[in-house]
Amino acid sequence: MAVAVAGPTGEATPAAAGRRRSTRLRVTVVAVVSAVLLVIGFSWSLTIGTASIGIGAVLTALFGGGTTPTDMIVRAVRLPRSLLAMVAGANMSVGGVIMQGITANPIAAPEILGVSAGAAVVVVGSLTFVPGLTGTALVIAAIIGGGLVGVLVLALAGAGTGRMSNVRLALAGVTMTALLMSLTQAFVIFNDNQANNVFFWLVGGVNFAKMSSVLTVLPWTVAGLVAAMALASSLNLLGLGEDMARGLGAKVERTKILGAAVIVCLTGAAVAVAGPISFVGLVTPHLARRWTRSTNHFIVIPVSALMGATLLTYADILARFVRWPFESPTGVVTALIGAPFFVFLARKQKVSS
Repeated sequence: MAVAVAGPTGEATPAAAGRRRSTRLRVTVVAVVSAVLLVIGFSWSLTIGTASIGIGAVLTALFGGGTTPTDMIVRAVRLPRSLLAMVAGANMSVGGVIMQGITANPIAAPEILGVSAGAAVVVVGSLTFVPGLTGTALVIAAIIGGGLVGVLVLALAGAGTGRMSNVRLALAGVTMTALLMSLTQAFVIFNDNQANNVFFWLVGGVNFAKMSSVLTVLPWTVAGLVAAMALASSLNLLGLGEDMARGLGAKVERTKILGAAVIVCLTGAAVAVAGPISFVGLVTPHLARRWTRSTNHFIVIPVSALMGATLLTYADILARFVRWPFESPTGVVTALIGAPFFVFLARKQKVSS
């Protein structure tokens, strides 16, 4: 968070004003470049598939109201897929920002702490034993599952006892994720008729997106992003350290509880419709902070959301070329990007077990 340096008269010095202008310029450049890349990626994704469709035909399909096969492919197949990639990417990125903020842990992310796995196991279990469960009910089930597992992982890591470290947190999350993935696979065995689709979904992706999925997750996304921005000031104080935050009047426990609720809302909703796509919530918050050179959550949250939408859009595009002309899960690409990034961060941190 940028701090103005006051001169002898109490006014901001020219150096401090220059730093603020520099920060605003960097933030503007990063946001504009991300937005332009997102528009390009979104447009590109609508043209890619087994049937090549030019951008002119795409625009005609979107705004012309035709009913040709090309129009239907664009509106019913590619548009929902592209929109869902943007929404899911934004959700997971902001979830990562909030989780890193409330845990003061730079390697924290929804998938690393088991939130994504918890949401996934509940979704697969619901689809196995209650096949008719869809839409909002499925999203709520995913949110409950993710929230319960997140609390359990924090408890296993020693949260609230003074024993929690980055290593303990990561180990607890990885252990719980492995256990839940085994349970998920057991559910798949019971649901043999849908095994292929479920395994494909478990890797994470937007390949089977429908417009109903976008409309289902959108209200949760809007609510989660608004709530995240409402917490930005408290997260800024929390970033100064818990003791200093309390001294400045921040309600630390309430901030953590509300932050956790925002995380499970955003992550659970995304997992319910796109599967447990990994590492988006880890990578983009770090890139947003590094490129904007800011830790101010009023900046990091919206920039991370924009960058997350952009990242997942291009990951989905790359996934289409992995086994062309066949489809591959988007999670394959994000894992290839995120796994080395996680190793780099873990080695960089000075932690103790």
